[in-house]
Amino acid sequence: MKVHSFSVGPVVGAVAPRRVRILGVMPTASLVAGEKKALGRIRWRREGEHHWRGPKHFRINGNFDSSGVVVLSELEPGCRYQFQAGWVSDSAVADTALQWDGADDGTFRTSPLDEKAPARFLFGSCCYRFVGPDREVEDARADRVFATMAGVAEHEPTDFVMFGGDQVYADATWRLAAASTQQHYFDLYRQSFGQPNIKRLMSRYNQHMILDDHEIENNWPARADADLWTSKYPAAIKAYQIYQASHSPAVPLNDAGTRLDRDPDALWYRFRWGCADFFMMDLRTERVLSRWPWQKRITSKAQEQAVLEWLNTEPDRIKCLVSSVPLFPEQRWPFRGNDAWEGFRGQRQRLLEGIRDAGCRRVLVLSGDVHASLYARLDARGRAPVHAWICSGLFWPTALMAFRWYRPMIRDQHSLRGLSRLSMGKVSVPGEVHSRDAFSRIVLDDNGASLTAYDRHGEPLPQVGREIQW
Repeated sequence: MKVHSFSVGPVVGAVAPRRVRILGVMPTASLVAGEKKALGRIRWRREGEHHWRGPKHFRINGNFDSSGVVVLSELEPGCRYQFQAGWVSDSAVADTALQWDGADDGTFRTSPLDEKAPARFLFGSCCYRFVGPDREVEDARADRVFATMAGVAEHEPTDFVMFGGDQVYADATWRLAAASTQQHYFDLYRQSFGQPNIKRLMSRYNQHMILDDHEIENNWPARADADLWTSKYPAAIKAYQIYQASHSPAVPLNDAGTRLDRDPDALWYRFRWGCADFFMMDLRTERVLSRWPWQKRITSKAQEQAVLEWLNTEPDRIKCLVSSVPLFPEQRWPFRGNDAWEGFRGQRQRLLEGIRDAGCRRVLVLSGDVHASLYARLDARGRAPVHAWICSGLFWPTALMAFRWYRPMIRDQHSLRGLSRLSMGKVSVPGEVHSRDAFSRIVLDDNGASLTAYDRHGEPLPQVGREIQW
């Protein structure tokens, strides 16, 4: 029996030294709601080996858009693996009867045990795809950047790929044809993640993702009301959990670590790779909006406390905070808004004080959202600098060029205000602001950080990037 290719995936997700999660999605409506069958198949081997291990069977769930996540365990740390994965039409078919020529090929790398190993990864955000009135993605231009990213990864050692938000645009044409039902969001992900180049990239490198506003709607939850909270929001989040969160550490595993156990308690999560600790922040689903500045929150109290605990755990390690919206710099008036951290000064002040109090001296904040790429730095007397790298967007059309950050819009050499403190330090933007499509390659090691921006053709942009010495 033929092993068929997945419609979306296989998406290689989070890894540990001895474990990996991989998502696969069958064609639309392959299973109806409530139907669950062990139709998924995967076999794997270490790179250089000839004998396949497996195959392992895994469950496809009709409640989750005919998708399934398989967990491979008992792997070797710091090793690269090959795999083949797909689905079969009969769960009872014998393993010896499987024909693998139609299955998807992929690779992944388990994380190293060496806590001094560098972390080398690609980073980007904001991939706009035009969605027509019929809710069909009518634009293949966005998919080209993923072929370029794969080309860079093939020539430069790459451990994983990280996406910092707006991986899909549920409101690509504002309210016209915006996704609003569960099927709308499912179809959006299937079309976006099913394009050939992103499908290939996601099957060959470990992926880490976190959402921003356009996974739900622009500037969420700025215009949210009771109807949107109970209709649009649950639909958007269920689709996000299936396609972006299910293969991440946000979703807990069972005690044996062999399968997904239940829905996530929160969408933010932590992971580590070699010398660096990462915290993927959820800055959209826990916001509290208020006319009173001291009541506003960009995250819940629980997430804020988790970040502070993370900073205080082994504070001498590299701390990489992934914030979908910029922590700094701020925009000049009249461009200034309240959607990023500048609209939540009380919580931003507590975060920066937490970095100081923990004694962290190697902190890098990664952000997207603003459709521009730049390096910024926060300096305060008697403290180590906090570095910020903003890289966005992967694809943003010329027709929407007004919706980008440009150098004249950004405050440089300015004092960063808190809520109760006039200055948290001085922000500088020493390099060029690249207001065109870009992605980046980041290398973190004990000596410093290398931030390299690439244009959509894969050409380095040295005037934008930065070499940091801790």
